[in-house]
Amino acid sequence: MYAKLHRSLRETGAGEAMPHFVCLEMVLSPADFFAELRKGVKARLPAPMREFRTSRGRGRLMKLHFGEPAFHYEAWHHTGAGRLEIGLHFEASSAENDAAFEFFRSRMVEVKASLPRAELEPWDRGWSRLYETLPAARLDDGVVKEAVESMTTYIVTLQPLLDQFLRSRE
Repeated sequence: MYAKLHRSLRETGAGEAMPHFVCLEMVLSPADFFAELRKGVKARLPAPMREFRTSRGRGRLMKLHFGEPAFHYEAWHHTGAGRLEIGLHFEASSAENDAAFEFFRSRMVEVKASLPRAELEPWDRGWSRLYETLPAARLDDGVVKEAVESMTTYIVTLQPLLDQFLRSRE
């Protein structure tokens, strides 16, 4: 990780210009960003929700789940678009993904009360996702703070519904 510095001039009492540096933001490596995201989410979640598992995919993503890896929360940095996706992904069989999609679609009014920017959509390989994106041209300390807040809200809002859905499959 490194700090992005901005050089400016300030006036001294004698009227001469003197350079100084001001730290604007901390740019993080993907490994540091996702480590900070994991720690931040764990610290902000209610105690009963702090026992989760994470995995890092190749590159710029992290998955977080509570025992069902096919139904996981994901933070994925889309570098080309300059966006960070935060959401709940359904990556099980087509039938299970369709059932999860319908379950959450019937509850979108409730979901949007806490997650007003959330979108539910089918996507790649028969999977589905309930997500939003945040501006993230680079992974810095400001983005990690927003990501912690967003992912925590997703988990607190959606995990009780996901648990209900998973119980209905048994």
